[in-house]
Amino acid sequence: MTWLTQLRAKLYPKNRLDELSAFDRIRFITLLNIGGFGLFILAIAITTNIVYRKYDRALDNLTNISAYLLPTLWLTYRYKLQLASWYLIVAMYLSLLLGFWARLTAHADVHLELGLILISLFSMVLLEGKKPLIVSVFLAINYLLARLLVFNYLHLPFEVGQLLNGVGIFVALIYISYTVRKTAVTIQEVIQQQNGQLHQTNQKLSELNRVKDKLFAILGHDLRSPIASLKVQLLNVQKGYSSVQQHEKATVQLQQTVDGVYITLDNLLNWAQLQQGGIHVHPTHFDLSEIAESTLQLYSTEIPGKQLTITAHYETAPVTADEYHLTIIARNLLQNAIKFTPIGGHIQLSTRQQRGHSQLIIQDSGIGMPKAFQKPVKGIGLSSYGTAGEKGTGLGLEISREFVRLNKGELLIDSIPGQGTTVTIEF
Repeated sequence: MTWLTQLRAKLYPKNRLDELSAFDRIRFITLLNIGGFGLFILAIAITTNIVYRKYDRALDNLTNISAYLLPTLWLTYRYKLQLASWYLIVAMYLSLLLGFWARLTAHADVHLELGLILISLFSMVLLEGKKPLIVSVFLAINYLLARLLVFNYLHLPFEVGQLLNGVGIFVALIYISYTVRKTAVTIQEVIQQQNGQLHQTNQKLSELNRVKDKLFAILGHDLRSPIASLKVQLLNVQKGYSSVQQHEKATVQLQQTVDGVYITLDNLLNWAQLQQGGIHVHPTHFDLSEIAESTLQLYSTEIPGKQLTITAHYETAPVTADEYHLTIIARNLLQNAIKFTPIGGHIQLSTRQQRGHSQLIIQDSGIGMPKAFQKPVKGIGLSSYGTAGEKGTGLGLEISREFVRLNKGELLIDSIPGQGTTVTIEF
């Protein structure tokens, strides 16, 4: 890194500039450039005046440096950018007025056009909103008054052309100020809109990457491990068993493994279809008790394995929805209840009608659900291990939420960690 690069890094600290808005970054750099360039020019002017023994002018130059350039730079580096901008403009204006009065009282013709135009240009860059327009109008009035005062005080002939030329310049500045400001605001709005779209795109890409990583984890572990276990169990089946009890136990384990792999694959396919918008609802009229009972039968071998007590209480609960979707919902929710309920725990299934709505309720005495798991998430949800070391994918609950939404229902979760969970599906 060269000394010039190091100097630039100190003068324009990137970490601080990144914290500023787009307009404040422009204002910060402009103020530093004005201050730095002004110090350089005034230093040359002071040196030249001293060489030619014009000490009064050298003193004036030094006064200008201490009056508005150094305070402006100090305020800028303290990031008081609005105050620094106004200080520079007001200080330049007052300095111009003092110089005008000094020259006028010395009976010298004074032209303020260049100074006033410079202040007007600085206001366009440094001030926000309609302030540059107001400043330009104010400076135009000052120009007219100053010229009239010069004509009157020095008894000069009244020159209409000179006044009109000066007024024309300020009218052009006012128009430019308005046009530039309007264009800048439009550009800024477009940039903000594009930044917002870019931010949303980045969020979507981040979510897709997270989902991709999760999918690879599911395919690489949550499917590979049970399939490897399935292979070992099939080899044991080929070898045979020494007793009927061993055969029955192995059969139950084999069925549980196959069911787990099937449900994981089914959830992956359903989730993929949901992401592509390929899921369509085909409503039919049926009773929720039928779904609850058929789902319970699917886990008739898994429930005894964890020594769980199941209570079922069915009342008539008619609904008009997609029966296949409701089957997937009930299957995922009951599987979660089994997975997160410890050995010897209790699960209750019930259906009922309440306040004109049909409900399917699955209540367990399990480990409960943290708050983070109770809220809907985008993509693949959070997952954790069951009470017997069962590994979940986090897909089941999110698919259930989405299917309930598609069927115009509501999924309610009431859970306290360590005390159990109650999940209610309501249509």
